[in-house]
Amino acid sequence: MSRRPWERYIALFVIGSLLGGASILFMHGREMEEMMLVKQSLELQNKKLYEENLSLKKNQHVSRRKQETVIEEIRVTVLDPKPHPTIEVQVVDKMEEDLESLKGKKVEQVAEVHQVLHEMLRRREYVLSDGSMSEVRIKTVVISRTLHLFVTAEVKTEEVWQAVARNFLTFHSYIQAEYHQ
Repeated sequence: MSRRPWERYIALFVIGSLLGGASILFMHGREMEEMMLVKQSLELQNKKLYEENLSLKKNQHVSRRKQETVIEEIRVTVLDPKPHPTIEVQVVDKMEEDLESLKGKKVEQVAEVHQVLHEMLRRREYVLSDGSMSEVRIKTVVISRTLHLFVTAEVKTEEVWQAVARNFLTFHSYIQAEYHQ
């Protein structure tokens, strides 16, 4: 035995290495097992949260469909060049009165027919309380819970009244001539 003392050291080294490796593997295995349990727990939480997210999105989509956004207010703003303040107030009142039927309508419905709204108000003429005529031209429409119209208003001169009267009389006499034939 004394002949080979280095064999004893090698044997002790090998046994120590095996015991150290086994203990490291044991501790590492325990940590890996804990990490796997945490991973499974996180996967289950992730799956639960994903399903909850889908459910919330579905409920939100359903509630959006149920929620009907309607036009609650109509606001008219006269842009520059602004007419006299009394004329501006009369034009705004008359336009709001004309568009009163849109209150309570769904915003989506009005948005779908915005082109008709533009055509209807493209060159609208209103007779004011003093007998003058104001031509209103629509510039911009904002459709939301408040239907907001941006317009310009121009007061027409007496010559326009004469032209309108002449056209009316000509049209009226044309109808009578056609009717008598």
